[in-house]
Amino acid sequence: MASLAVEGRDIRSRCEDPDKGCISVPDLQASPVRVIFGTIFTAPAANDSEPDPCLYADITQARQTGLRQLEVYEALQRDGLARLNHGVLELPEPGEPLVIHLLMEGADPIDGPEDVAWWRSRGLRMVGLTWSRGTRYAGGNDCEHGLTTEGRELVAALDEAGIVHDASHCSDRSLEDLLDSATGTIVATHSNSRTLIGRDNQRFLSDDHARAILDRGGVIGLNLFTRQVRAEGRATMQDCIEHVLHFCELAGNRTQVALGSDADGGFTPELLPIGLEHPSRFGQLLHGLAESGFSEEELAGFAHGNWIRCLAGKSA
Repeated sequence: MASLAVEGRDIRSRCEDPDKGCISVPDLQASPVRVIFGTIFTAPAANDSEPDPCLYADITQARQTGLRQLEVYEALQRDGLARLNHGVLELPEPGEPLVIHLLMEGADPIDGPEDVAWWRSRGLRMVGLTWSRGTRYAGGNDCEHGLTTEGRELVAALDEAGIVHDASHCSDRSLEDLLDSATGTIVATHSNSRTLIGRDNQRFLSDDHARAILDRGGVIGLNLFTRQVRAEGRATMQDCIEHVLHFCELAGNRTQVALGSDADGGFTPELLPIGLEHPSRFGQLLHGLAESGFSEEELAGFAHGNWIRCLAGKSA
């Protein structure tokens, strides 16, 4: 939400045009969603990039951009509209504010290993080293290289601080390096199956990489961006369910796949699957999974329980 706010959206008011946006604090409050991964998103600007407050030209600007987004979340907390999660992730009681679990997508706002403790003290609990174009720490899904020397040092510092690694935008080499070097939890918060999408694209998890994450006890979060769900045309509920079932088959259980969404991550609701154009409709996924044989306990796991267990360091 913070990146939407710095780009000009009023996240404290309902989205006026449901065809242009669906994520704001009131939109989430009017839905079953009670906990979100609140993203601090930054990325290096390409030479031909349009002006964008989330893009940066250098490392100093990257940190400033990240701090500006952190302030958005802290202001929501000060005003009683949300609560930043600083401890064990738990579902809020009815009527309590939205819980935000801070996730950094693209780690360049972190100055280096010595800066990790400060970010953790401000609530950062999950870090993706890179976005598609890469960072000084790791190659992204549009790159061929893996972790840099700085990246390996940052991974060690994140492990020491108990911060979870998000592999969603890693290049194949970065993910393999992360699996080799990290001792802490690795998840993929919004990644779908390369096998099902039918494209050799690093943005999707290969079966081998998915198994590696699952074998370490991580969770894979379903991405709802329609182009991440099916290769052509608008995604359907069934397309989403097929990705969930595929990862469940790789895991050998139904306790390591959950909703990730990526809703409003730079795209409009018309690029969400049919029937899932607003967070108030996300519960429809549970009906589809129930028809596929999920028990009530497994449905609760997909909705929230699998994330809560994994982020608490508990085994599936």
